[in-house]
Amino acid sequence: MTLIKHKESILNLFRCQQSGNCCKASGYVYVTNNNIKEMATTLNISVELFLKQFVINIDGWQVIASPTFRTNCFLNSDQKCEVYENRPNACKTYPNWPSIWESDESLIEESKQCPGLKQAILSFRPKIT
Repeated sequence: MTLIKHKESILNLFRCQQSGNCCKASGYVYVTNNNIKEMATTLNISVELFLKQFVINIDGWQVIASPTFRTNCFLNSDQKCEVYENRPNACKTYPNWPSIWESDESLIEESKQCPGLKQAILSFRPKIT
């Protein structure tokens, strides 16, 4: 059985466990002006201060995390995201990222880091017709 063929069913079973492990993954988190406004509000700081402290520009894109900048994004000492309720779209759509669903191997590898994805895969039972 190929798991990636059952992507939608597995994603429907996914429940974020807020382990913070996805926040430590190597990659880029791009943000919109609206994301910035919402996250600044969540942190109770001005947009200007948020931009100064948490945003860099890479090739014309606003970025709050990259492999070399803020690699743990907004994780606090308890490994919880400080802006979870207003996190950017890339974070909200995890684990529905193309790179994760390239193959069963990439999916299984990601599930080793994400307890919610691991549980969804273990809970998945295809319908036998």
